Amino acid sequence: MSISNHGALPVANGWERLAVALTLFFFAAWANAQTPAQPAPPAEVPGEVPAEVMAEVPAETPASKLPAGAVQSRANGRIELRANTQSPLYVEFDRSPTLTRALAAALEAKGFSITPDRSAAKAALTIRGDVVLTGGPVFYRGVKVAMGEATEKALLAAAGNRTTTAAEAVQAATTLALQGAAYKFAVAPFWRGLALGRMAEALGDATGISGTLNKALTGDPRGICLSRCDEWNKVKQSAYAFVSLSGPEGKQDIRVLATALSDTLAPEEVVIEALTSALSSIELRPASESAK
Repeated sequence: MSISNHGALPVANGWERLAVALTLFFFAAWANAQTPAQPAPPAEVPGEVPAEVMAEVPAETPASKLPAGAVQSRANGRIELRANTQSPLYVEFDRSPTLTRALAAALEAKGFSITPDRSAAKAALTIRGDVVLTGGPVFYRGVKVAMGEATEKALLAAAGNRTTTAAEAVQAATTLALQGAAYKFAVAPFWRGLALGRMAEALGDATGISGTLNKALTGDPRGICLSRCDEWNKVKQSAYAFVSLSGPEGKQDIRVLATALSDTLAPEEVVIEALTSALSSIELRPASESAK
């Protein structure tokens, strides 16, 4: 009997080990079932803006450099847009292919047919403007640069700090503008999402002005101030915008001036205020009304 009992022990130990192994196997399978499966990364679509590029273009407006109310603007004139009588429409933002493409995309989203051939268009919508900086220890002689050129230079300066190109940035920005919620304007703010924060630096480089451009506190090169000494270091930042529509109903114009006086340089905020004022003076007429 003792031989029989000793002979059964190894068998019993073998079954116990098998039972433990099966228990661990089923426990591991149960634990895996409780962990939600991670979705596979979406496949890249040819021609689509990569997600990492979209992340680099701010969907929200960045924090303002200037205090609220620092930028003042006034506009006169009004433009009425009619898709059914003004399509195909020629669109151009002077000296800025980037803003031209973004504006064209915003108008296409409103039902306009856009053509790059001005001679084939029924109407032409053009925007031009200037950025002027005067005063302070840096811009005391005055600087004037076309608004479109200033925008392009700011985009190039921003693109130099990241791996995306300026073309990718504007494509992502245009996508953000078209995917956004409904705007109070007839045309969506086509500049939304563009990286314009380095416009002051770009303007300084373009005009050969060196030195710090974040704050105009480097000392007055004109010597001792004799009047308005509390404003010697402040820069008057102005943006002039001219919007023109030429079509079957004749010519319509909008003129805008936006200004700010501050020792903080933020010409991009003055430009945006000018363009915002311009858009607020554009009205989109429905097809049913324009047919009357």
